[in-house]
Amino acid sequence: MMSLEQIRALSAERAREAAEEGMEPFIVWEDDLKAIPPFPFPFLGDYVPEGWKMVTEYFVDSSGFGEEGEGALTAEQFASKIVVGRGYAVTEAGQFQVYVGEYEKV
Repeated sequence: MMSLEQIRALSAERAREAAEEGMEPFIVWEDDLKAIPPFPFPFLGDYVPEGWKMVTEYFVDSSGFGEEGEGALTAEQFASKIVVGRGYAVTEAGQFQVYVGEYEKV
């Protein structure tokens, strides 16, 4: 199991890489919903690209073994919350769950 320190270090590393590479959230369109999951979202860590703002963040099971009623949303529960035209990116990742940020252009 990853420690909180390891999770935060990984997130900070990914944020630096995302900033250097000019990465942006993945914008979901109607056709994308048919292929989700799996989720094609980049790992941005706490990096928020210029021109974007995070509007909410979701705690999502990434193992595929999560069940409804647990702390993390199942992939299907999360997919039902996706808003077409908004951007999504992983902000933090543990061994079995991830935080996914929902972003909008500003």
